[in-house]
Amino acid sequence: MSEAVVTALIAAGAAIGGGALTGWFALAAAKRQAAAAWAAGERQAAAAWEAGRQQAAAAWDAGQIQATAQLDVARRTLTEQNLASQRAVRRAAYVAFLSRTDSARLALEAWRNAIGTGDETARRREYDTAMAEVGEALNVVRLEGPDGAVTAAERLSGALLATTPGGQHAVLQREFLDAARAALAPL
Repeated sequence: MSEAVVTALIAAGAAIGGGALTGWFALAAAKRQAAAAWAAGERQAAAAWEAGRQQAAAAWDAGQIQATAQLDVARRTLTEQNLASQRAVRRAAYVAFLSRTDSARLALEAWRNAIGTGDETARRREYDTAMAEVGEALNVVRLEGPDGAVTAAERLSGALLATTPGGQHAVLQREFLDAARAALAPL
């Protein structure tokens, strides 16, 4: 073999060996790059998953807070409506009671002025009827309360009895009005 063939074979072998060795190193480097890229992708995916989970948890918590706030507003609204309704019923009971006591006071005065006349019996019946209506209105006040208004109403009703001396009605009516206003005042 000639020296040129041997040189060519050595050069070809060196080129093949160098190419194979370079390919081997390139393949190893590519594998390392692929593994690093895969690990980075897994870390990014895990970070994205965790961020999404945290956002979902924060959204859930915010939703819970908002729902609780809405329930609280609804509860307060219902409570205020209930109190307003209760005040309206009490107001109607107090107005009816005051109206009945005024009618009974007028009937008592008419009966007292008619004593010894022919109208005495008719005026007494009117007074008795008016006092029965006061009793019914007083029972409604007792149901609606509160205790301060009930006590004042009972005292005012007692001032209208035929055996009670006159002059107390105005003071006791004012006492009842004060108790009624206190009971109707917003909390």
